Amino acid sequence: MTRSLSTRSGRIELRAPTEQDDAAVAALRSHPYTRRHIPAFPETFTVEDAKALRLKRDADLSHIPFYIFRTDTNEFIGATSIAYLDRDERACDTGILLREEYARAGYATDTMHAVLKHAFEEEGMHRVSYHTSEKNVGMRGWLDMAGATLDGILREAWPDKDGYTSVCVYSILEQEWASVVKQRLEERIDKRGCLDG
Repeated sequence: MTRSLSTRSGRIELRAPTEQDDAAVAALRSHPYTRRHIPAFPETFTVEDAKALRLKRDADLSHIPFYIFRTDTNEFIGATSIAYLDRDERACDTGILLREEYARAGYATDTMHAVLKHAFEEEGMHRVSYHTSEKNVGMRGWLDMAGATLDGILREAWPDKDGYTSVCVYSILEQEWASVVKQRLEERIDKRGCLDG
């Protein structure tokens, strides 16, 4: 099992979940910023809930979870995963949760580059999919920038407090990763590195 992934910038590292991170995960999953585009997440998510989720995913061979840490401070900043991994069909899903203060600062790009690289180049995936709320303009813009394709919209697929939210399904195929997406993300990461440095 993969225990950690390095990132192109070196600013963050993706690590396997541990018990020490359960409180941070509980806070992330129940935070209003996280829940605004994932309405199925509960308002209250306890440390015990985080532990149960971690143990469930540890036992699930179709799920490779990672927690995101800053390398300079060792601070937990979010979570990502490769989910619904189907080795026969060579397909999986992925996504990302970041703490609000780390949004729009290049951490998602660095994280998703590492996850996609692992999915396509190490796990041998042909297709990686993303599901995001139709209202999540930020994530949809990021997926468009990266070169993902909007496959369609699942109408009223996620229940929320007002009824239902429609879900956009995007995908990246292995040839698109190799010919377009990888380079776009690396250029963006490297440009941010120059600005930061």
